[in-house]
Amino acid sequence: MEIECHAKVNLTLDVLGRRPDGYHEIRSVMVPVSLHDRLVLEPAEEGIVLESRPPVTGRLEENLAYRAAALLREATGCSRGAVIRLQKTIPVAAGLAGGSTDAAGVLTGLNRLWGTGLSDGELADLAIRLGSDVPFFIWSRPARVEGIGERVTPLPVAGPLWMVVATPDVPKSTGQVYRWFDELADVGPRPDAGAMEAALARGDAAAVGRALCNVFEQVMLPRHPEIARLKEAMLAAGALGAVMSGAGPSVLGVVPDREAGGRLLERIRPLSRDAWVVRTLV
Repeated sequence: MEIECHAKVNLTLDVLGRRPDGYHEIRSVMVPVSLHDRLVLEPAEEGIVLESRPPVTGRLEENLAYRAAALLREATGCSRGAVIRLQKTIPVAAGLAGGSTDAAGVLTGLNRLWGTGLSDGELADLAIRLGSDVPFFIWSRPARVEGIGERVTPLPVAGPLWMVVATPDVPKSTGQVYRWFDELADVGPRPDAGAMEAALARGDAAAVGRALCNVFEQVMLPRHPEIARLKEAMLAAGALGAVMSGAGPSVLGVVPDREAGGRLLERIRPLSRDAWVVRTLV
């Protein structure tokens, strides 16, 4: 079984507050994009084997794809095994949810391969135990995401949008970004999620560009001017709008069409470690 595990971008991202348990309530308009990892799942008599290119760093048991397989076995009592072959393209720790999409691909794929029979809702209940972005990828379509990531509401969209996604060479810890945000005395401009959702429903790329907003920019751009320079370069080169995705450091720039994306890509490539022209999935 072969699965494409797509990256996501946040068109809007707002942090509404910190809960007593330490998690943060968010509201975000998220869309999957054509950039993807490739996952191959094969049945095995027992055990879970993970093969990754590039190779997995750190402890195997901490890898999200491996954890997803182990969690599905535990939750369903399934004793079957699997070989998981993962070809990575999405950069890690980049604000594109590369690990989360792989975990969701393993959950949905092994649910079919093993015949465990869980519904999408039941898979999403498992997914939130792996990470806040994982439930979104159970459906992997444009959605409003709320709570700590467990509330996923699909959104109507008129069609795909084109954009350039670029990742500068900036280290990042999502936990640290949240801590910086918690220290803000005054949160500046917040997203208008309603305006973004209406723009998507109309297929109005210019309005999507105007509605882009991510509150994490308020703590990341002052500390990492490389991100600010990349965003400014996209706007100067003709992007309809640009914004950091997730907790960064990746930046997306909305463009009218694929050809405009190619021109923008060439202009900003020197400012990024990786960059792609992508379309949103509907």
